[in-house]
Amino acid sequence: MGNDIRNQLLNLIHHKLQRLAIHENEIGDSFDLVRTGLLNSLEFVDLVASLEKMNETEIDFESALEAGDFTTMGGVVKAFEKGR
Repeated sequence: MGNDIRNQLLNLIHHKLQRLAIHENEIGDSFDLVRTGLLNSLEFVDLVASLEKMNETEIDFESALEAGDFTTMGGVVKAFEKGR
């Protein structure tokens, strides 16, 4: 499932990555979607909402944020793996 979430996430941010000339193979688990400036906080919430809808699940934002890495690629994947 982790790869599914990762692929969905990459598809959702593909246009932003292209605009900034960032290749998907450069995006590791520690890539922070917000701190790098790729997404602002509202865009991040929208991204998570889209992933929730695609996967018919709901993420507990408070718990995910407490983990400290929720805004990273790996953190998003981990949050969705926990939500299953």
